[in-house]
Amino acid sequence: MTLPLARIRRVLLRLLWMVAGAGAGLNVPGPHAACAQSDPAGRLDVTYTADAMAGLRGGRERGAVFLDNLDLTLTLDLDALLGWPRTVLFLYGLGNQGGSASALAGDVQGVNNIEAPNAWRLYEAFVQHRLLNDRLSLLAGLYDINAEFDVMEAASVFLNSSFGIGAEFAASRPQGPSIFPFTALGLRARAFPADRWYLQAAALDGVPGLPGDPHAGPFHFGPNDGLLLVAETGVTLDRRRLDSASQQQVRRQRISRLATSPYRLKVGLGGWYYTARFQRIGTPAVTQRGNGGLYLLSQGTLFHEPADPAQGLRGFLRLGVADRRVNRLAAYTGGGLVYTGLLPGRPADHLGVGAAIAHHGAPYRRAQHRTGTPTTRSETALELTYQAPLTAWLLIQGDVQYVLHPDMDPTQGHALVLGLRLQVACGTAF
Repeated sequence: MTLPLARIRRVLLRLLWMVAGAGAGLNVPGPHAACAQSDPAGRLDVTYTADAMAGLRGGRERGAVFLDNLDLTLTLDLDALLGWPRTVLFLYGLGNQGGSASALAGDVQGVNNIEAPNAWRLYEAFVQHRLLNDRLSLLAGLYDINAEFDVMEAASVFLNSSFGIGAEFAASRPQGPSIFPFTALGLRARAFPADRWYLQAAALDGVPGLPGDPHAGPFHFGPNDGLLLVAETGVTLDRRRLDSASQQQVRRQRISRLATSPYRLKVGLGGWYYTARFQRIGTPAVTQRGNGGLYLLSQGTLFHEPADPAQGLRGFLRLGVADRRVNRLAAYTGGGLVYTGLLPGRPADHLGVGAAIAHHGAPYRRAQHRTGTPTTRSETALELTYQAPLTAWLLIQGDVQYVLHPDMDPTQGHALVLGLRLQVACGTAF
Protein backbone atom coordinates (compact mmCIF):
# COMPACT_ATOMS: atom_id res chain seq x y z
CA MET A 1 0.00 0.00 0.00
CA THR A 2 1.47 3.38 -1.02
CA LEU A 3 1.30 6.51 1.10
CA PRO A 4 -1.17 9.19 -0.03
CA LEU A 5 1.40 11.61 -1.46
CA ALA A 6 -1.21 14.08 -2.62
CA ARG A 7 -2.58 14.32 0.91
CA ILE A 8 0.92 14.80 2.35
CA ARG A 9 1.61 17.59 -0.15
CA ARG A 10 -1.64 19.31 0.84
CA VAL A 11 -0.69 19.07 4.52
CA LEU A 12 2.76 20.54 3.92
CA LEU A 13 1.30 23.42 1.90
CA ARG A 14 -1.22 24.08 4.65
CA LEU A 15 1.51 24.08 7.30
CA LEU A 16 3.58 26.57 5.31
CA TRP A 17 0.52 28.79 4.99
CA MET A 18 -0.06 28.60 8.75
CA VAL A 19 3.55 29.48 9.54
CA ALA A 20 3.41 32.38 7.11
CA GLY A 21 0.14 33.46 8.68
CA ALA A 22 1.67 33.38 12.14
CA GLY A 23 4.47 35.64 10.97
CA ALA A 24 1.94 38.05 9.49
CA GLY A 25 -0.14 38.16 12.66
CA LEU A 26 -3.06 36.06 11.39
CA ASN A 27 -5.16 34.07 13.86
CA VAL A 28 -3.95 30.62 12.84
CA PRO A 29 -4.86 27.50 14.84
CA GLY A 30 -2.85 26.76 17.98
CA PRO A 31 -1.18 23.45 18.82
CA HIS A 32 -4.39 21.90 20.13
CA ALA A 33 -6.93 23.58 17.84
CA ALA A 34 -7.00 20.85 15.24
CA CYS A 35 -7.47 18.02 17.74
CA ALA A 36 -11.23 18.30 17.47
CA GLN A 37 -11.22 16.88 13.95
CA SER A 38 -12.69 13.40 13.80
CA ASP A 39 -10.38 10.45 13.12
CA PRO A 40 -7.40 12.33 11.63
CA ALA A 41 -4.79 10.24 9.80
CA GLY A 42 -2.00 12.31 11.26
CA ARG A 43 -0.85 15.49 12.90
CA LEU A 44 1.97 17.90 12.16
CA ASP A 45 3.16 20.42 14.77
CA VAL A 46 5.81 23.12 14.71
CA THR A 47 6.84 24.97 17.88
CA TYR A 48 9.49 27.67 18.06
CA THR A 49 10.71 28.87 21.47
CA ALA A 50 13.05 31.83 21.93
CA ASP A 51 14.52 32.80 25.30
CA ALA A 52 16.53 35.79 26.47
CA MET A 53 18.28 35.24 29.81
CA ALA A 54 20.28 37.78 31.81
CA GLY A 55 22.54 37.22 34.80
CA LEU A 56 22.24 40.36 36.91
CA ARG A 57 24.31 39.45 39.95
CA GLY A 58 26.31 36.65 41.53
CA GLY A 59 26.88 33.38 39.75
CA ARG A 60 29.81 32.90 37.41
CA GLU A 61 29.49 36.09 35.39
CA ARG A 62 27.11 38.86 34.42
CA GLY A 63 25.70 39.27 30.95
CA ALA A 64 22.89 38.14 28.66
CA VAL A 65 22.39 35.27 26.24
CA PHE A 66 19.84 34.34 23.59
CA LEU A 67 18.87 30.75 22.89
CA ASP A 68 16.15 29.08 20.89
CA ASN A 69 14.54 25.70 20.30
CA LEU A 70 12.64 24.37 17.28
CA ASP A 71 10.38 21.31 17.66
CA LEU A 72 8.91 19.59 14.61
CA THR A 73 6.70 16.57 15.30
CA LEU A 74 4.74 14.26 13.05
CA THR A 75 2.19 11.77 14.38
CA LEU A 76 0.78 9.24 11.91
CA ASP A 77 -2.16 6.91 12.51
CA LEU A 78 -0.98 3.70 10.85
CA ASP A 79 -4.48 2.28 10.92
CA ALA A 80 -5.68 5.00 8.55
CA LEU A 81 -2.52 4.91 6.43
CA LEU A 82 -1.53 1.23 6.37
CA GLY A 83 -4.38 -0.64 7.99
CA TRP A 84 -2.48 -1.40 11.21
CA PRO A 85 -5.09 -1.01 13.96
CA ARG A 86 -4.30 0.98 17.11
CA THR A 87 -0.77 1.77 15.95
CA VAL A 88 0.89 5.18 15.82
CA LEU A 89 4.20 6.33 14.34
CA PHE A 90 5.75 9.36 16.04
CA LEU A 91 8.68 11.35 14.62
CA TYR A 92 10.30 14.31 16.35
CA GLY A 93 13.01 16.59 14.99
CA LEU A 94 14.80 19.02 17.32
CA GLY A 95 17.04 22.03 16.70
CA ASN A 96 18.87 24.12 19.30
CA GLN A 97 20.96 27.24 18.88
CA GLY A 98 22.28 29.99 21.11
CA GLY A 99 24.28 30.60 24.26
CA SER A 100 24.34 29.11 27.74
CA ALA A 101 22.28 30.56 30.59
CA SER A 102 23.95 28.19 33.05
CA ALA A 103 27.32 29.64 32.06
CA LEU A 104 26.07 32.89 33.57
CA ALA A 105 24.43 31.43 36.67
CA GLY A 106 27.17 28.85 37.19
CA ASP A 107 24.57 26.41 38.48
CA VAL A 108 24.35 22.64 38.32
CA GLN A 109 20.59 22.18 37.83
CA GLY A 110 20.11 24.33 34.73
CA VAL A 111 18.18 27.61 34.83
CA ASN A 112 16.82 27.08 31.31
CA ASN A 113 15.04 23.94 30.11
CA ILE A 114 15.74 24.44 26.38
CA GLU A 115 19.50 24.89 26.80
CA ALA A 116 21.38 22.31 24.77
CA PRO A 117 24.46 22.01 22.55
CA ASN A 118 23.95 23.75 19.22
CA ALA A 119 22.82 21.00 16.87
CA TRP A 120 19.98 19.59 14.78
CA ARG A 121 19.01 16.04 15.62
CA LEU A 122 16.42 13.30 15.33
CA TYR A 123 15.05 13.37 18.85
CA GLU A 124 12.33 10.71 18.89
CA ALA A 125 11.19 8.06 16.43
CA PHE A 126 8.98 5.29 17.73
CA VAL A 127 6.02 3.07 17.00
CA GLN A 128 3.31 2.65 19.64
CA HIS A 129 0.66 -0.06 19.65
CA ARG A 130 -2.40 -0.28 21.92
CA LEU A 131 -4.22 -3.46 22.85
CA LEU A 132 -6.46 -5.08 25.48
CA ASN A 133 -9.18 -2.48 25.06
CA ASP A 134 -6.61 0.32 25.37
CA ARG A 135 -5.46 -0.82 28.81
CA LEU A 136 -1.98 -1.70 27.52
CA SER A 137 0.39 0.30 25.31
CA LEU A 138 3.69 -0.96 23.87
CA LEU A 139 6.31 1.37 22.43
CA ALA A 140 9.60 0.73 20.60
CA GLY A 141 12.14 3.16 19.20
CA LEU A 142 13.99 6.35 20.03
CA TYR A 143 12.22 7.57 23.15
CA ASP A 144 12.36 10.37 25.74
CA ILE A 145 11.50 8.73 29.06
CA ASN A 146 10.67 12.11 30.62
CA ALA A 147 7.59 12.33 28.41
CA GLU A 148 5.98 9.73 30.71
CA PHE A 149 8.36 8.96 33.59
CA ASP A 150 9.22 11.34 36.44
CA VAL A 151 7.02 14.07 35.01
CA MET A 152 4.63 16.40 36.81
CA GLU A 153 2.44 18.23 34.32
CA ALA A 154 1.61 20.97 36.84
CA ALA A 155 5.31 21.90 37.01
CA SER A 156 5.76 22.35 33.25
CA VAL A 157 5.31 26.13 33.42
CA PHE A 158 8.73 26.60 35.06
CA LEU A 159 11.96 27.24 33.16
CA ASN A 160 14.39 25.55 35.56
CA SER A 161 15.29 22.08 34.27
CA SER A 162 14.81 20.39 37.65
CA PHE A 163 11.06 20.96 37.43
CA GLY A 164 11.01 18.73 34.36
CA ILE A 165 12.96 15.79 35.78
CA GLY A 166 14.63 15.45 39.17
CA ALA A 167 18.22 16.73 39.31
CA GLU A 168 19.61 13.50 40.76
CA PHE A 169 18.13 11.43 37.91
CA ALA A 170 19.15 13.95 35.24
CA ALA A 171 22.78 13.87 36.46
CA SER A 172 22.98 10.08 36.79
CA ARG A 173 25.30 9.91 33.77
CA PRO A 174 27.44 12.66 32.17
CA GLN A 175 25.04 12.97 29.24
CA GLY A 176 22.02 12.12 31.37
CA PRO A 177 19.50 9.34 30.82
CA SER A 178 17.33 9.26 27.68
CA ILE A 179 15.91 12.78 28.05
CA PHE A 180 16.21 16.18 26.38
CA PRO A 181 18.33 16.77 24.37
CA PHE A 182 19.79 13.25 23.87
CA THR A 183 17.66 10.13 23.60
CA ALA A 184 18.30 6.40 23.25
CA LEU A 185 16.66 3.37 21.71
CA GLY A 186 14.37 1.44 24.00
CA LEU A 187 11.17 -0.42 24.75
CA ARG A 188 8.33 0.80 26.97
CA ALA A 189 5.17 -0.86 28.30
CA ARG A 190 2.40 1.18 29.95
CA ALA A 191 -0.73 -0.34 31.47
CA PHE A 192 -3.84 0.53 33.43
CA PRO A 193 -4.64 -2.56 35.53
CA ALA A 194 -7.51 -0.48 36.96
CA ASP A 195 -9.06 2.77 35.84
CA ARG A 196 -7.16 4.92 38.34
CA TRP A 197 -3.97 2.89 38.64
CA TYR A 198 -1.16 3.05 36.09
CA LEU A 199 1.98 0.94 35.78
CA GLN A 200 4.81 1.53 33.31
CA ALA A 201 8.32 0.22 32.68
CA ALA A 202 11.04 0.82 30.10
CA ALA A 203 14.44 -0.60 29.09
CA LEU A 204 16.80 1.58 27.04
CA ASP A 205 20.41 1.88 25.96
CA GLY A 206 22.23 3.20 29.03
CA VAL A 207 24.13 5.98 27.19
CA PRO A 208 22.12 8.20 24.79
CA GLY A 209 24.00 9.42 21.73
CA LEU A 210 27.78 9.73 21.74
CA PRO A 211 29.10 11.61 24.80
CA GLY A 212 31.20 14.60 23.85
CA ASP A 213 29.80 14.85 20.32
CA PRO A 214 26.44 16.67 20.12
CA HIS A 215 26.36 16.27 16.35
CA ALA A 216 26.58 12.48 16.43
CA GLY A 217 23.46 10.48 15.69
CA PRO A 218 21.56 8.62 18.40
CA PHE A 219 22.56 5.12 17.34
CA HIS A 220 25.82 4.47 19.18
CA PHE A 221 26.47 1.53 21.50
CA GLY A 222 29.58 1.52 23.68
CA PRO A 223 31.06 -1.45 25.54
CA ASN A 224 29.98 -0.07 28.95
CA ASP A 225 26.64 1.41 27.94
CA GLY A 226 24.62 -1.26 29.66
CA LEU A 227 20.88 -0.78 30.02
CA LEU A 228 18.79 1.80 31.79
CA LEU A 229 15.77 0.20 33.46
CA VAL A 230 12.96 2.49 34.64
CA ALA A 231 9.65 1.68 36.31
CA GLU A 232 6.88 3.81 37.79
CA THR A 233 3.48 3.15 39.30
CA GLY A 234 0.87 5.50 40.63
CA VAL A 235 -2.75 6.37 41.16
CA THR A 236 -4.95 9.25 40.07
CA LEU A 237 -8.45 10.47 40.88
CA ASP A 238 -9.31 10.42 37.19
CA ARG A 239 -10.36 7.60 34.93
CA ARG A 240 -7.64 7.32 32.30
CA ARG A 241 -7.53 5.46 29.00
CA LEU A 242 -4.62 4.83 26.64
CA ASP A 243 -6.20 6.37 23.55
CA SER A 244 -3.85 7.93 21.02
CA ALA A 245 -4.76 11.50 21.97
CA SER A 246 -4.05 11.10 25.69
CA GLN A 247 -0.78 9.28 25.01
CA GLN A 248 0.58 12.25 23.08
CA GLN A 249 -0.92 14.93 25.36
CA VAL A 250 2.00 15.02 27.79
CA ARG A 251 4.53 14.99 24.96
CA ARG A 252 2.87 17.87 23.10
CA GLN A 253 2.55 19.68 26.43
CA ARG A 254 6.28 19.31 27.09
CA ILE A 255 6.99 20.76 23.66
CA SER A 256 4.67 23.73 24.17
CA ARG A 257 5.59 24.13 27.86
CA LEU A 258 1.98 24.80 28.81
CA ALA A 259 1.23 24.16 32.47
CA THR A 260 -1.99 22.24 31.92
CA SER A 261 -2.65 19.11 33.93
CA PRO A 262 -5.15 16.35 33.17
CA TYR A 263 -5.07 15.16 36.79
CA ARG A 264 -6.99 16.40 39.82
CA LEU A 265 -4.60 14.28 41.87
CA LYS A 266 -1.67 12.09 40.91
CA VAL A 267 0.73 10.23 43.20
CA GLY A 268 3.56 8.19 41.72
CA LEU A 269 6.54 6.12 42.86
CA GLY A 270 9.37 5.34 40.46
CA GLY A 271 12.81 3.81 40.30
CA TRP A 272 15.72 3.61 37.87
CA TYR A 273 18.76 1.37 37.54
CA TYR A 274 21.78 1.21 35.20
CA THR A 275 23.39 -2.17 34.60
CA ALA A 276 26.81 -0.74 33.59
CA ARG A 277 29.88 -0.36 35.78
CA PHE A 278 30.50 2.93 37.62
CA GLN A 279 33.51 4.41 39.40
CA ARG A 280 33.18 5.01 43.12
CA ILE A 281 33.47 8.67 44.12
CA GLY A 282 36.76 9.34 45.91
CA THR A 283 38.21 5.96 44.89
CA PRO A 284 38.19 5.93 41.05
CA ALA A 285 40.13 2.65 40.98
CA VAL A 286 37.14 0.96 42.62
CA THR A 287 34.12 0.26 40.45
CA GLN A 288 30.75 -1.27 41.09
CA ARG A 289 28.10 -2.90 38.97
CA GLY A 290 24.95 -0.81 38.82
CA ASN A 291 23.67 2.62 39.76
CA GLY A 292 20.13 3.35 40.86
CA GLY A 293 17.67 5.64 42.53
CA LEU A 294 14.08 6.16 43.66
CA TYR A 295 11.66 9.08 43.39
CA LEU A 296 8.26 10.00 44.78
CA LEU A 297 6.04 12.61 43.15
CA SER A 298 2.63 14.10 43.78
CA GLN A 299 0.56 16.80 42.15
CA GLY A 300 -3.03 17.90 42.50
CA THR A 301 -5.62 20.64 42.56
CA LEU A 302 -5.81 22.40 45.92
CA PHE A 303 -8.91 24.38 44.97
CA HIS A 304 -10.58 25.61 41.78
CA GLU A 305 -12.80 28.50 40.81
CA PRO A 306 -16.50 27.57 41.16
CA ALA A 307 -17.31 28.85 37.68
CA ASP A 308 -14.39 27.12 35.92
CA PRO A 309 -12.62 23.97 37.22
CA ALA A 310 -9.65 24.75 34.94
CA GLN A 311 -8.90 27.86 37.01
CA GLY A 312 -7.48 27.63 40.51
CA LEU A 313 -4.47 26.60 42.54
CA ARG A 314 -2.45 23.43 41.98
CA GLY A 315 0.54 22.14 43.89
CA PHE A 316 3.28 19.61 43.28
CA LEU A 317 6.05 17.93 45.28
CA ARG A 318 8.92 15.62 44.32
CA LEU A 319 11.53 13.77 46.38
CA GLY A 320 14.36 11.73 44.91
CA VAL A 321 17.46 9.81 46.02
CA ALA A 322 20.36 8.24 44.14
CA ASP A 323 23.26 5.95 45.04
CA ARG A 324 25.63 8.37 46.76
CA ARG A 325 28.63 6.09 46.21
CA VAL A 326 28.69 6.92 42.48
CA ASN A 327 26.51 10.02 42.09
CA ARG A 328 27.54 13.56 42.95
CA LEU A 329 23.88 14.54 43.40
CA ALA A 330 22.54 12.04 45.91
CA ALA A 331 19.15 13.63 46.63
CA TYR A 332 16.66 16.16 45.35
CA THR A 333 13.71 18.02 46.88
CA GLY A 334 11.39 20.19 44.85
CA GLY A 335 7.89 21.61 44.84
CA GLY A 336 5.73 24.55 43.97
CA LEU A 337 2.37 26.18 43.41
CA VAL A 338 0.72 27.25 40.17
CA TYR A 339 -2.36 29.46 39.96
CA THR A 340 -4.31 29.51 36.71
CA GLY A 341 -6.54 32.49 35.92
CA LEU A 342 -5.51 34.72 38.80
CA LEU A 343 -6.20 37.98 36.95
CA PRO A 344 -9.73 38.88 35.79
CA GLY A 345 -10.17 38.36 32.08
CA ARG A 346 -7.03 36.15 31.83
CA PRO A 347 -8.36 32.61 32.43
CA ALA A 348 -5.42 30.83 30.75
CA ASP A 349 -2.54 32.70 32.42
CA HIS A 350 -0.32 30.83 34.88
CA LEU A 351 1.49 32.26 37.89
CA GLY A 352 4.00 29.88 39.43
CA VAL A 353 6.38 29.85 42.36
CA GLY A 354 8.68 26.92 43.03
CA ALA A 355 11.84 25.68 44.72
CA ALA A 356 14.29 23.07 43.40
CA ILE A 357 17.01 21.81 45.76
CA ALA A 358 19.83 19.48 44.68
CA HIS A 359 21.86 17.85 47.48
CA HIS A 360 25.44 16.60 47.47
CA GLY A 361 26.18 13.11 48.69
CA ALA A 362 28.53 12.62 51.65
CA PRO A 363 31.22 10.72 49.63
CA TYR A 364 31.44 13.61 47.17
CA ARG A 365 31.76 16.19 49.94
CA ARG A 366 34.50 14.14 51.61
CA ALA A 367 36.37 13.78 48.33
CA GLN A 368 36.21 17.53 47.74
CA HIS A 369 37.38 18.20 51.29
CA ARG A 370 40.45 15.98 50.79
CA THR A 371 41.45 18.05 47.76
CA GLY A 372 40.91 21.31 49.60
CA THR A 373 37.94 22.31 47.42
CA PRO A 374 35.19 24.08 49.39
CA THR A 375 31.64 22.95 48.79
CA THR A 376 28.20 23.38 50.26
CA ARG A 377 25.63 20.66 50.88
CA SER A 378 23.05 21.87 48.37
CA GLU A 379 22.05 24.25 45.60
CA THR A 380 18.63 25.88 45.86
CA ALA A 381 16.87 27.45 42.88
CA LEU A 382 13.87 29.67 43.66
CA GLU A 383 11.70 30.57 40.67
CA LEU A 384 8.84 33.00 40.10
CA THR A 385 7.25 32.90 36.66
CA TYR A 386 4.22 34.21 34.79
CA GLN A 387 3.03 32.71 31.51
CA ALA A 388 0.46 34.48 29.34
CA PRO A 389 -0.94 33.11 26.06
CA LEU A 390 -1.55 36.17 23.88
CA THR A 391 -3.25 34.33 21.02
CA ALA A 392 -3.97 30.72 20.10
CA TRP A 393 -0.45 30.47 18.66
CA LEU A 394 1.68 32.92 20.68
CA LEU A 395 2.62 33.07 24.35
CA ILE A 396 4.95 35.23 26.39
CA GLN A 397 6.52 34.39 29.72
CA GLY A 398 8.50 36.39 32.25
CA ASP A 399 10.75 34.60 34.73
CA VAL A 400 12.91 35.38 37.76
CA GLN A 401 15.25 32.86 39.38
CA TYR A 402 17.43 33.23 42.45
CA VAL A 403 20.00 30.46 42.84
CA LEU A 404 21.57 30.02 46.26
CA HIS A 405 25.10 28.53 46.23
CA PRO A 406 25.33 27.88 42.47
CA ASP A 407 27.14 24.60 41.77
CA MET A 408 27.39 24.19 45.57
CA ASP A 409 30.40 26.51 45.38
CA PRO A 410 30.63 28.86 48.38
CA THR A 411 33.03 31.13 46.48
CA GLN A 412 30.27 32.05 44.01
CA GLY A 413 27.68 34.62 45.00
CA HIS A 414 23.98 33.80 44.89
CA ALA A 415 22.83 34.23 41.27
CA LEU A 416 19.94 36.41 40.13
CA VAL A 417 18.72 35.51 36.63
CA LEU A 418 15.93 37.13 34.61
CA GLY A 419 14.30 35.43 31.65
CA LEU A 420 11.86 36.26 28.88
CA ARG A 421 10.31 33.56 26.69
CA LEU A 422 8.38 33.91 23.44
CA GLN A 423 6.80 30.87 21.83
CA VAL A 424 5.05 30.44 18.50
CA ALA A 425 3.19 27.18 17.82
CA CYS A 426 1.07 25.95 14.95
CA GLY A 427 -0.27 22.55 14.03
CA THR A 428 -2.64 20.78 11.76
CA ALA A 429 -4.43 17.46 11.74
CA PHE A 430 -5.02 15.77 8.40
